[in-house]
Amino acid sequence: MATKLRMSFRSQLVLFGLLLVVIVALPSLIIEAQRPWEELNNQVDRGKIVISQVKSEINFFQLQKMNEFAFKINKEADPKLEKYLIWTFNLWFDFCENEDCIMVLTPEYMLGNLKAKKIETQDFDFEKLRQAENFWDKQFAANPEFRMDFLHLKEKLIFTKAAAKDAGFDFDDTYIMADNGQKLVFLLDGSSWYESSYPGLEYDVQKNDCPYFRDYLIKGPGFYTNPARYYLKIFPKFDTDAWGSWFSVWLAAKNNNRDLEFWNNFALDFNAGNVKALMVTIGIYILTILAVIALIITLLTSKLSELISKPINYLLAGTKAVIEANYEHIVPKAGSREFGEIIDNFNDMVVKLKGRVNLKQMLSRLLSKELAEKVEKEGMVLEGQEVEATIMFTDFAGFSTLTQNLEAVKIFKLLNEYFMVLDPIVHKWGGFTDKFVGDAIVAIFGAPVPLDNNAENAVCCAIEMQKKIRQFNEARKKEDKIIFEMRVGLYTGKVIAGALGSDRKIDYTSIGETTNLANRLETACDIGGILISEITFAKIKHIFFEGIDIDESPHHFEVKGYSEPIAAYNLYVANLKIEKNKGATGKDDFYLIKPADHRLKFFDKLSPEKKTKFSKVVKITPS
Repeated sequence: MATKLRMSFRSQLVLFGLLLVVIVALPSLIIEAQRPWEELNNQVDRGKIVISQVKSEINFFQLQKMNEFAFKINKEADPKLEKYLIWTFNLWFDFCENEDCIMVLTPEYMLGNLKAKKIETQDFDFEKLRQAENFWDKQFAANPEFRMDFLHLKEKLIFTKAAAKDAGFDFDDTYIMADNGQKLVFLLDGSSWYESSYPGLEYDVQKNDCPYFRDYLIKGPGFYTNPARYYLKIFPKFDTDAWGSWFSVWLAAKNNNRDLEFWNNFALDFNAGNVKALMVTIGIYILTILAVIALIITLLTSKLSELISKPINYLLAGTKAVIEANYEHIVPKAGSREFGEIIDNFNDMVVKLKGRVNLKQMLSRLLSKELAEKVEKEGMVLEGQEVEATIMFTDFAGFSTLTQNLEAVKIFKLLNEYFMVLDPIVHKWGGFTDKFVGDAIVAIFGAPVPLDNNAENAVCCAIEMQKKIRQFNEARKKEDKIIFEMRVGLYTGKVIAGALGSDRKIDYTSIGETTNLANRLETACDIGGILISEITFAKIKHIFFEGIDIDESPHHFEVKGYSEPIAAYNLYVANLKIEKNKGATGKDDFYLIKPADHRLKFFDKLSPEKKTKFSKVVKITPS
């Protein structure tokens, strides 16, 4: 099962404090977050006023001519001359005041101006500059007064920008664009000659991430702004292109010229720096407030959690010590009076637990482990009492002969290897291991804990033990180790079970006729087999043991000290006959193991009539 993660008390306290502060501080944080939007909206409103002034300076017919001229230039201009076309078109406005003016740009003049504006001059090509001059002279040769229209409009754009700045509204540029549904081009702007545009210079809306320009035009005339995308849906996010980070406001106007349909954008860009600076200021303010709040919460919760979590941590350390069987650990007092009482009770509990553990350890030295546990739990009466039980005796056939030349240490090791396999099976089936007598196991089923089906459990245990011995011996043969074959005797009846011994050492055991007869049955049993008493058989005859065969009629054995023979039944777990080899030369051929037909039975092969004799089917598989 997965362990469920839990927060510490201190963490919960800190979290609660943070949530409380967030709830209290959230309204003011929301108000602060609105300030960039208010500043942005203020800039947009002022931008609309400026744009309206620009549009009012241009009549409809001028705009028609400029639109046609711009798209003509777009088709005829050489893209390789772009920056030279920009410079020569806009420098003419600085040089000239009438259409008769002739501008002469010398290399020295241009290089001086470029260096003054910190523009790279390494790739400056005067020939391209001359080509650009000639291009504009050719375009305006037929209509020189049209050039003056651009001059006057340029002056108005520059004046409008200067007037707005004097009024406290400092923006980057104002410009006019034309859109024929296929291309978006500049008409004119109010920028200086070295950072300006020219009529017909195309603006790539996809490259500059501004596809919404045309989307808004389709909606119809009116004011628009580029979408203010969110940072975490709190602060506005501005567009960035070759001209920097900016925000635009524009007025879309439709202008039909003969069969052509044009849209014009009267636009204004203002640098988003002011709004972004405000965002940074507010962000720092919010972070500072949160940091101060976090510091205050940390200090308060640290003190408060010390009063509460300190005694809890002491108690946790105490419980850990008890789990690790350290009963000397004393939990120090801490916290409030109530915590003090809890700690006192805990320490008293540990003292009493220490006493119980010491008692158990003392009993374990005097008694067997099982009896010690029973005395500890139930205060068991140690006097013997008569109970019905099934007694089991096991023995390794030929053990003395096989081990006569071995050192005592190796004999003990061998026995322990087998007992470590067999003893857990006894416990699995509810048996009590009375004692280990040399190579024999004596077990009781039905005492000291009563067991209603003691005969059935004892038989199941014996079957599993013999099957386990088969597996265990096969593995040992492969490792060239000594193997032992086992006999098992079971007898069911009345026994006297209880504590037997002296003041120094007592054991829980059984005595009586049943115990003696179980021992005799084990001695009479075939090697590798199980011999059960008639009483045991009577208690399990309604059970069908899968893959096992039990004699249909009893065998009778003469037992010393008894006038009448003892009836018993052989129980076979494998189709084998195991005997001692009289001519054995060592451990490898001590046992003769031959195939035999013991008619092992399987329930699904029984006739319907025989199946009715059994009320239960049991299949034993060694674990």
